[in-house]
Amino acid sequence: MLLIAGGGSIRAQATFKSGWNTYNTRTITHEYTYNYSFTDSIRLFLADSLQMFTSADSEVTLTIHHPLHDNSIYKTANYLNPKKQVVKTEEYKDENLQVMNEWRYDEKNRNIYHFEDNKVSGNSFKKLYEYATDKKSGETVVTETSYYNGRIEFYTKAYYDRDNVKIKEVRLNDNNKDVVHIETYTYGENGKVKERSVYFPEWKVTKKFEEKEGSEVPKCFRTLPVGTAEKPNLNTRIAFIKRLIMRNKVLLSDKDCHDFEYKFTNYTNCDIVVATTNVNNGRKIIFRFKEKP
Repeated sequence: MLLIAGGGSIRAQATFKSGWNTYNTRTITHEYTYNYSFTDSIRLFLADSLQMFTSADSEVTLTIHHPLHDNSIYKTANYLNPKKQVVKTEEYKDENLQVMNEWRYDEKNRNIYHFEDNKVSGNSFKKLYEYATDKKSGETVVTETSYYNGRIEFYTKAYYDRDNVKIKEVRLNDNNKDVVHIETYTYGENGKVKERSVYFPEWKVTKKFEEKEGSEVPKCFRTLPVGTAEKPNLNTRIAFIKRLIMRNKVLLSDKDCHDFEYKFTNYTNCDIVVATTNVNNGRKIIFRFKEKP
């Protein structure tokens, strides 16, 4: 069971309940996603909203998602260890647990175990990770053993260079011998994967896949100051967003930036992300505001 507890409105809530425990609220983060158009005037259309509660020790978060055109409420509880690594998540639809995930880490803070229990489909997935270093090349090899409903499904060996950049991945069948495919990577100037090349030895065929992120222009993906001393709040967010867009009209019209994502921040309690979307060359705005109860 996953419930909200505490006094008053969601903005003034001093506690929240996750699982069987009640936690003191350190902060509440409100997030609103808008689609927007800009012609003679700026028009914002609410697309999504959520609230995230963070416990006093920052080791538990509860996100409550209110999708439009859906009467259900979706909740995600995250549990972190003292090193702020996620060790467990629970996903709910209304009060019904849908998916549970667990992680474990070694003494070097590396992930060594991931288990997913899907309560809706009845399926479970488990991944075990082992780490080794090649003494000659200095490459790190991460071996993943993947299980589906308790049976080994496949093995994967991922190779990273001395700078921890992934250079190759080899997928092996459940016998840990037969190679299913070998995947290599080409990186763009921004350090992200620009192309994946996948070789299938059974058919002696190589297929290449372009990755959009590797072609991103660095100047079009930046974090910038909000640029005003005005203090935003939930009641004035629409007017605040519109003024920000007007101040950055030239930036948002840069012809070099067909795709872009700018995060405007006041570095304390407010972020506004303005970005393009993959749907009909649209644009969206994400307004995040953090407050204390």
